[in-house]
Amino acid sequence: MSAVAWAVASLLTAQAGAPQTFDLRAGPAVPSINRLAAQAGIDVVITADLSGRQTPALQGRMSPEAALERLLRPVGARAVRIGDGVYRIEAAPRAAAPRPSSPPPPAVVEPAILSEVVVTAVPPVGLKDAAGRSLVAPGALERIEGAGSSEAVADLSATVDSTRQGLGRNKLFVRGLSDSAMNGPLQATVGQYLGDLRLGYGSPDPDLALIDVQRIEVFEGPQGTRFGAGSIGGVLRIRPRAPLTAETSARLIVGGGLTSGGDDSHEAAVVLNHGLGDDAAARLVAYTRRDGGFLHSPDGGSSGLDAIDTVGGRAALRWFHNGWDFELSGAAQRVSADDSQTVPADDIALTRSTSVAEPYDSRFGLVGLTARRQFGRVTLVSATSISHQRLTERFDATQSAEPVPSAIDRRQSVSTFSSEARVDFTADDGWTLSGGGSIAFGETLVQRRYRLLPMASISEQAVDLTRQFTELAAFGEVALSPAPDWRVAIGARVSTVRIESDIQDVVVNMRLADDRPGATLRLTPSLSARWDVTPAVTLFGRFEHAVRPAGVNEANGAFARYQGDRVILLEVGARTGPAWHGLSGEVSAGWVDWRDVQADIVTEGGDLVTDNVGDGEIHFISLKAAWRPHDALELSGGVFLNESRLTRTGFSTIGGGTTDIPNVAPVGAQLSLDWEAGEIGRLPLRLGADFRYIGQSRLGVGPMLDVPQGGYTRSELTARLGDDRRAAVLRISNPFDVQGVRYGIGSPYQLSEPQAAPVRPLTVRLTFDAAF
Repeated sequence: MSAVAWAVASLLTAQAGAPQTFDLRAGPAVPSINRLAAQAGIDVVITADLSGRQTPALQGRMSPEAALERLLRPVGARAVRIGDGVYRIEAAPRAAAPRPSSPPPPAVVEPAILSEVVVTAVPPVGLKDAAGRSLVAPGALERIEGAGSSEAVADLSATVDSTRQGLGRNKLFVRGLSDSAMNGPLQATVGQYLGDLRLGYGSPDPDLALIDVQRIEVFEGPQGTRFGAGSIGGVLRIRPRAPLTAETSARLIVGGGLTSGGDDSHEAAVVLNHGLGDDAAARLVAYTRRDGGFLHSPDGGSSGLDAIDTVGGRAALRWFHNGWDFELSGAAQRVSADDSQTVPADDIALTRSTSVAEPYDSRFGLVGLTARRQFGRVTLVSATSISHQRLTERFDATQSAEPVPSAIDRRQSVSTFSSEARVDFTADDGWTLSGGGSIAFGETLVQRRYRLLPMASISEQAVDLTRQFTELAAFGEVALSPAPDWRVAIGARVSTVRIESDIQDVVVNMRLADDRPGATLRLTPSLSARWDVTPAVTLFGRFEHAVRPAGVNEANGAFARYQGDRVILLEVGARTGPAWHGLSGEVSAGWVDWRDVQADIVTEGGDLVTDNVGDGEIHFISLKAAWRPHDALELSGGVFLNESRLTRTGFSTIGGGTTDIPNVAPVGAQLSLDWEAGEIGRLPLRLGADFRYIGQSRLGVGPMLDVPQGGYTRSELTARLGDDRRAAVLRISNPFDVQGVRYGIGSPYQLSEPQAAPVRPLTVRLTFDAAF
């Protein structure tokens, strides 16, 4: 794997310069340029007036720069590289009349390096090199294909982590802003997008399988003034590959795996693309995967009940009309398991013995429409979606004194309508304006049922908590150059949120409580600056402010109000461009002030509620680097150090005092290697290695939640033999068969006998990839 955050410059340069296959029909210039950018995975800003001009057809394998040159020369334009993987399309200068005595020199396109990046094919988000944006390298995307998004992205970055509770149950957090390991109804700290469509509102992470993905972007938070999701922790954006109008193709992936002492695994996926004339195309992705169980019953046999099954797919229909680029897309996925992957926390031998199975089922669905258009120097993007997510879990609630087993069935579902519009403008003198508005509304339903298992169809207790939310926001940012080599961006967000809640006792069919507060209005600013000290060295700084709305929690049939939490970030750092043998790096230090921390916590009775647990403070140092010592070898890595402190104030639930913020290790590190090792039988061989040290932390705050987790190194080795048309991929996960606790809790109703999820043993997977 490769680092999520450290090699933006060198990795994107490598991506932009690598030969790729292009297939474009002749047509209007602007749509053709945008299609080329989508195929190449680059960003463009068009400053030339290309109205009425037609570009020629383009087919073949070449670098993106060569493709741009061939496409633009006939219309009197050229591409100027203004950043890594970003180009400005401008009018080509008129060549001076050649002297009669000498032939004209051949045309040579020399990319120019300018100081500022303005992106329009992908809307700009924040000041270049000062907005916390980073990308997963293309090589890393190949190595993690098929994996769930949360753990895969967490393993590619030292600053991103997940609760590692299991596919469909994880929560992401960035730079230590962790609001607990449990999944409750409060707004997630990390907002997520599929393309430009917002994935949802709360937790857990949908954990979509990473099949046919073009890029993954991580925006370290807060990011309240740049996205409709005003996320205090950051934003994760997954960009699937877009349908291609000039291509009819198919791709098939099949494979299987073996786990030491466990059951077999298997996976399959298919990707179909079909052009529908000159201006439309459709793309379909479907996949299934089974991760075999590895826990044993007490008699030594493999139970297999802890296997995890994933089935899902995506579909997209894209068309161009009157300068507009429309895309109607949808996604669906189901993750299910017949039992949890937990064992006694004091003995992480891979043996599970329990009188109550703890199955879970995670389902997610999304449908949305995205529209884009460029009007000269103005770019408009509109994205509207409807999503539904549901997590159903069973927890063993049997107590030692009870004669019969009991269980708590918990179902949390959230339905969200979201619409976001963004306008980006670039002026002649270089200043830019990026802003927009968003609306999100929906309903969260939490159902809790207590059952005696001999009479599992009868609920002894049944309580429903319903929350209806409405969020309106306007956000924007202006960037300008007050002096040479300086760039400053000033932004703000205005938001209003209304949350209504009620509790229903289903057994007696009676409303226990309701809460109808008025809407809250908040204003949060942002400020970022960048100084290009030399062409290779940049200093930057950020100030960010973000909030989450207040609400009410429920315990024992009553409401208690909690406050909205507030985050302030101050960060300064330095970044170097590729220098000696492609070496680039970044170092930054920062301070986070987190007031009235909201968290999903467990009461002494085991119920999951949301409350303010105290005030938090985080001091961090982030180190990132990438190095290409040889054309065939690339190294990347990073270290994240932090010191966190939580001053607890929720005495009734968790007690007072000062402690570390849960789920946040004081140190995390990541290292990746990507080596093009040559050829075997005329097929290229690429080797990769990824190592992620997951520091030791504890589960949460509250009674008996000081369960240690982490403190181990996760490793994966990869070998890929083949090209774009055919390939075999060998993946070896946990090659050293390391033991450890990846997640430190089982049933919250049995905290006196805590459970823990162990690290998956040595696993070998072999997949075959063929394109037609």
